[in-house]
Amino acid sequence: MVYVSLGSNMGDRMMYLQLAVGLIEYRVGKIKKLAPVVETPAWGFESSPFLNTCLALETNYTPTEVLDHLLAIETFLGRNRAIQEGYQARTIDLDILFFGAKKVNSPRLTLPHPRLELRQFVLTPLAAIAPDFIHPVLNQSIKTLATNCPDATQAKRYAAHLALPEKKKFIAIEGNIGAGKTSFAHTLNQALTGSLLLENFQENPYLEKFYEDPKQYALLVEKTFLEERIQQYRTFFTSSPTPPVVSDYHLHKSLLFAKQNLSVQDFKDYQSLYLTQVNNCATPDLVIFLNQSVVQLQENIQKRGRSYEQTIAATYLDKIATAYEEWKQKSESTIVVLDLKDVDFIQHPEHFLPLLAHLFCA
Repeated sequence: MVYVSLGSNMGDRMMYLQLAVGLIEYRVGKIKKLAPVVETPAWGFESSPFLNTCLALETNYTPTEVLDHLLAIETFLGRNRAIQEGYQARTIDLDILFFGAKKVNSPRLTLPHPRLELRQFVLTPLAAIAPDFIHPVLNQSIKTLATNCPDATQAKRYAAHLALPEKKKFIAIEGNIGAGKTSFAHTLNQALTGSLLLENFQENPYLEKFYEDPKQYALLVEKTFLEERIQQYRTFFTSSPTPPVVSDYHLHKSLLFAKQNLSVQDFKDYQSLYLTQVNNCATPDLVIFLNQSVVQLQENIQKRGRSYEQTIAATYLDKIATAYEEWKQKSESTIVVLDLKDVDFIQHPEHFLPLLAHLFCA
């Protein structure tokens, strides 16, 4: 079992702890235990109070590989260890305390973590999840070390709790035209370090013609999209992608758009074809729906500058939005709705972190 300490004393401290817990689950290993959060004064320097916790996890990585992952998570969450020497305020602090009974002494890593027996902010949460674990050098249990710790600092139980996220294997991003699905999928995959599946919409030769003459090209554009999406799903998942898979579309969007664009009879035929084709295709175990107003969608569409999209009417976007609302109410998928009002995670990457934290708390 690997034991890791987590601490934060900058910004939204609980958010940073929750982000770190979620990213560790996705990137490092399976979290088996998560300690309650405690609040303590800054240790060794003057600063705002810390929130601290500890977790126990199982991993297939080596100690150095775990260290690399933790440092990468710190960097993603805005910490820069190179700013100055010594103790300092930080958005997140992640340290390996124990890697089973391993002893490591290298320029990059020392295990067990040195001087942890002197730090109540480590021992108090650690004793909550591993009271009987024996320190492989001091030969004392964590409970004993906590009791005998010379640090008089009180580690007070914090009222809020962290969620232990369930790692998803396949996450689909959905939303109206211009909601930012592809950009969000890119950013989410960067955070989770999985495999990215992006729709090949540019390969549909009828798309531009559809926006010019919807009635004539609706069936052609929808059938082409369906064939391309089905083929892409099957090819992609046959290659055994590294989980989690993050996709910027759900196959059901084919049915949703077709219902809006086709005649009653054409849709009936299309639906039969769809139901036949989707058999044995992978199904997302989580759908993230990006919610934006029609005004925001139009602004986004204008910004990305695809000429054939500039004529999309607000009434059409309203119609698609209504269809998505009906789908969300009836869908058996687990759906997390993220409201992107006043959020621009492309121009302001810091806006992405609260969205990610919300995902881990869902």
